[in-house]
Formats: sequence, structure tokens, C-alpha cells
Amino acid sequence: MIKTVVTLVKRWYAIPYLLLCTLVSVQSVLYLLGGNDFSFSWLGSAVALVPLVIFIGIVYFLPWLGIAHFIAIPVVTVLLGSFLAIIEMRAVPTFYTLFFGLGGVLAYIFWYSYLDRGDNQLLRIGAKLPEFSVRTLDGQLLHSSAFLGRKTLMVFYRGNWCPACQVQLRELAAEFEEIQRRGVAVVLISPQTPERSAEQAQRFNVGMQFCIDEGNLAARSLGIAHRYGVPLGILGYGQDTVLPTALIVDENGKIVYADLTENFRVRPKTKTLISALDSVWM
Repeated sequence: MIKTVVTLVKRWYAIPYLLLCTLVSVQSVLYLLGGNDFSFSWLGSAVALVPLVIFIGIVYFLPWLGIAHFIAIPVVTVLLGSFLAIIEMRAVPTFYTLFFGLGGVLAYIFWYSYLDRGDNQLLRIGAKLPEFSVRTLDGQLLHSSAFLGRKTLMVFYRGNWCPACQVQLRELAAEFEEIQRRGVAVVLISPQTPERSAEQAQRFNVGMQFCIDEGNLAARSLGIAHRYGVPLGILGYGQDTVLPTALIVDENGKIVYADLTENFRVRPKTKTLISALDSVWM
């Protein structure tokens, strides 16, 4: 019950928080440009929140740009803004800076980013991959048994809306030839619609196989479903998604590598995956 409540709170966090920060940023800038007496506190509020709003906006609305890696940028501007705000300590702008700026960034890094996933005995290294089914882009039902007889890298990703997923898939596409050279198939699985996955496949235009987990059924059978994982305001993706997961499975269906990240911003680098492949088969 508590975990469900926390997940719901997280779902309500991102977009409403961005809207509130936008309003506060506009108010701070208008004060500074409105001919009022100069104020360190209002300047601190603007310095803390304007870059933060721009950063979050780019992260969520232009996720393929990969700016999510540069979380240090808003951290630095928020710290600078907080320093300016407390010089003068005007109540309203200082509250804006410390609550929405410093507090919001700390909440994002140390609370919102964590997935609260428990131990998953189904996907432990050495275990046989549980059976599940997904659909190909052309609507064909694909059972997990179809992956037997070949080495497979499976990446379960949340969808086109997820900035960390976009960076992860872009890195995989860039190194796809290196992975393919090792005789490994790459299968990308998401609960998003076939149209959105087809858009993704067309964007990268390499031989990675995109599959659709309708109704998140495969994720549930594997214990990696993320209920209420889609932020409020992200339209067209439903409310449930999958916990980001990367698996390497051998020809016999045995899991030889598993990354079940606890932090949605942290994904295994493609170089790390290639090293894992080499450690198993070379």
C-alpha cells in the first residue's frame, strides 16, 4: 500500500513540478526586468529556476538530445541561486529558491530517480529465462522460445517519452555492428504502441528488433512491471510501464548477464554490455 502511494506521488511529481517552476521563473524574471529595486533574492530565484526549467523541458520534451546526462548543470545553477538568495533573505524569492530550486533538485536526484524495485529471483544470473510473449512490429506473436539457439541481448525500455531510454537506445544503435559482429541479436521491448516503436525503429534504422509488450504482460510475468510509472501529463502511453532492464541470454535460454537498475537515469553503457558479451563468449 505504501509503495503504491509513493509511486502515485512520483507520477504526479514531474510535470506539475515543471509547471510550478515555470510560473515561479516567470515571476522572478518579471521582477528583475520590471524596474524594481535590485534584489539578490529575486536574482537567486531566477538563476536557480530558469536554467532548471529549461533543462527539465529539454529532458522530457526533446529526450533524444541526451541532455539528461548533464544533471550537474542545474545542480550548479541551483546552488549558485541559493547562495544569492540567502544573501538578502527576502521571504518569497528565498522560499522559491530553496523549496522549488534546491529542494526540487535534491528530490529529483535522491528520491524521484529511484525505482523502488525489489529483488527479482526470476532474472538472476544463471537462471533460465522465464517464458513470455511479445509482438513484432508487424503484429506477429513472438514467444520467448524463439530466442533459443542464438545469443540475445534484450533491453526492456519504457518508451519514446523516456529520456534515459532514448540515450540508451541511441548508444546501442551506434555500437550495433560491434554487437552483431559477436553473433548477438538485439531485441528491444517496450509496452508502448506499435506505431511509436516503429517510429523508433525508423529513426535508428539498424537491425535491432523492436517488439511490443501489449498490456505489459511480459513485464508482469518477469516481475519488471512498473505500475503508475508513466509521469502524469505524458500522453499516449497509458499509466503503467516497465522497469528498465537489460538481459543477455545464451543459446540455451540461460541468463548470463542482468542489469536491473535501481535508478532510471543509470543504464549500462553499451561498452559495458560488449565487455559482458566478451567475458562470456570470448
